[in-house]
Amino acid sequence: MYVCLCNGFTNRCVDRAIDSGARTVGQVYQNVGCRPQCGTCRNTIREQLAARTGEAELAVTDAV
Repeated sequence: MYVCLCNGFTNRCVDRAIDSGARTVGQVYQNVGCRPQCGTCRNTIREQLAARTGEAELAVTDAV
C-alpha cells in the first residue's frame, strides 16, 4: 500500500526504515531518501512506527 503518494513510497519502505532503526517520521523520510511534501502521510507513518516498535507515544508526539 502506498503511504506517501508525493514521494511514492509504500508501507514496505516504512517497514524497512523501521527495521534499519528509524524511530521518528523524520528518520523514516531520511531512510527512504525523501523529504515531506504535503504531510498527509505523517499520521500513517506514526501509526506504523507505533505498531512496529510498541511505542504508542510516537503516534502522538513525533514531529517531522
